[in-house]
Amino acid sequence: MTRARGVTGVATAALVVVALGACSNDGNDPAASPSASQSTSGSPAPSTPTPPSNSEIASEAASAMVRQYFTTVGEVRQDPKRPASDLDAVASSTQLLAQKNLLMSQRADGLHQTGMTKVVKLTVQSVSLDNPATAIVDVCWDVSGVDVIDRSGKSVVTPERKDVGWTRFTVTNTNWKTAPTDGWRVSGGSDLEKEPCAGS
Repeated sequence: MTRARGVTGVATAALVVVALGACSNDGNDPAASPSASQSTSGSPAPSTPTPPSNSEIASEAASAMVRQYFTTVGEVRQDPKRPASDLDAVASSTQLLAQKNLLMSQRADGLHQTGMTKVVKLTVQSVSLDNPATAIVDVCWDVSGVDVIDRSGKSVVTPERKDVGWTRFTVTNTNWKTAPTDGWRVSGGSDLEKEPCAGS
């Protein structure tokens, strides 16, 4: 279970954006001429990309869920009107219980979060496709832009708070065979004693 310090203020994620470049053709490119196109008819067919393995699919899906977990936790903590049940879509088991308990405690005290946590680095350490399928994911997070304020708008974050750190998450999928990409949930976590990651 992630310690309170590990989960307080933790919430967000940087989304992976894949930039796809496209080249325009002004009609002067010889490769676009009919003769050039016909001349390639005897060239070998392009090779078919190798499909991802089950482990690669699991790794990508588990990584995406961890990022969504940070985002959802942050959004729920910022908006008192968001139901705690929204956490069910990103967490399970002990991690879900810990997050709900922390959320309810903060709301009872009139506290809410501002800002979102940055995921500085995410590394999948291992993947097992046993039942349940499990991935171990290490995350370096940065909560320097996150605050927790009371009803009067005063910050309750102590100066001793660690703004950058590592957490090792357990991400499980009990429905791997039927939901290999969207059945993942963060089910546990523990803080790691590691040096802050580069770029944080």
